[in-house]
Amino acid sequence: MTEAAPRQTEAPASLSPVFAMNEDALDKLKLLNYEATFPRPLTRSHFALPASNASLQFQDFIDIVVYLIGRIKRDADFFKIDKYDDPNTSVNKMMLALRSLDYESEFPAAKLKAAHGEAVCSVLDFLTTKALDSDRFVFKMPKHNDSIEPEEMDADDDAMADDDEIEDEVEIKDEDDTMFQDANDENEFFSKENHQIIESNVDPIEWKTELERVGPRLRTNNNAVGKEWRSHINQTIKHSEQISTDLPTTESTLKTINNQLSSAVEKMKTKEKYLQTSFSHLTNEYQSVKAELSEIEEKHSSSNESVGNLTNELSTIAEQLAEVKGTMDSRGSSMTDTSPLVNIKAALQDIKVEINNFELRIGVVGQSLLSQQTSSTTNDIQVEAGDDDMDEEFE
Repeated sequence: MTEAAPRQTEAPASLSPVFAMNEDALDKLKLLNYEATFPRPLTRSHFALPASNASLQFQDFIDIVVYLIGRIKRDADFFKIDKYDDPNTSVNKMMLALRSLDYESEFPAAKLKAAHGEAVCSVLDFLTTKALDSDRFVFKMPKHNDSIEPEEMDADDDAMADDDEIEDEVEIKDEDDTMFQDANDENEFFSKENHQIIESNVDPIEWKTELERVGPRLRTNNNAVGKEWRSHINQTIKHSEQISTDLPTTESTLKTINNQLSSAVEKMKTKEKYLQTSFSHLTNEYQSVKAELSEIEEKHSSSNESVGNLTNELSTIAEQLAEVKGTMDSRGSSMTDTSPLVNIKAALQDIKVEINNFELRIGVVGQSLLSQQTSSTTNDIQVEAGDDDMDEEFE
């Protein structure tokens, strides 16, 4: 016998729809086998309440939405979020993808940025439903395990009862057997297998011994009823009675609708055949016109290509012409320009002035050389005359 699970505190009335949508979305994700893709499991209130790490919660929401849209569209690249995108960009991309799936939102896109609340749970519930529809998933009737005993179903509830209620356990089980036997006689909905689920095969003494052994370890609650499964059984009986009463009318209505739909389909088929036979000549004419249109489009594309080539050639020729015009203009301007002749004349005048200056200098230098030569010759003559006079005096 295992310990009883701790009771969860009741959520506020305003948050109960959010928790319900979150649980429905999580159950559908389990049917889609999301655990194979996401290593971190999700809780029943993962997107209903704000988490301690808001960024991690937003990333989980983005990953779940990308996964579900990929399952719906059968294309993993249809909707992707870049890791460098800011939350506003990611939410806007998400809203565009949701609108492509015919999702009608009654809330602003900024509410999805919080990654929790009614808007987020509504989006997840819509996407999980779409994903199951795309996989053609069909809900089937539940299969009950015959080996489960009624004492195992309410073991956790009975473990929280007082020690005073242990002695009455055998009598309660006998009364329960009698009550459900009467219910089985009155309602033929239950089969023999369903009746065997509530039969007890456990020894009362062993049951009492096990309770005495495990009871001190459990946190008991004196006010706990521990018999919730009975109300569930009663509710199941009421639902079965309602189903048995409503099933014939529903079946007849469905059969009528089926007959109407089949007749409408047959009428549509016959009408379609009539239209095909009566408008076959128009169909042939349309096919011929379509073939001519394709030929004209091909010619148009080829002529567009030739026009493009000719346009490119024209542009190259225009560029060459512009270059030739530029060279001709530069040559014509150089031929009519007299500034080089003026410059040459000015240079000749400068050269003539320099030649005159050089000739004047040459004349001055020659005159100075001649004067130096004449002075040196007179000095030599005077020296020779003096030497002759000295010789005569010496003699």
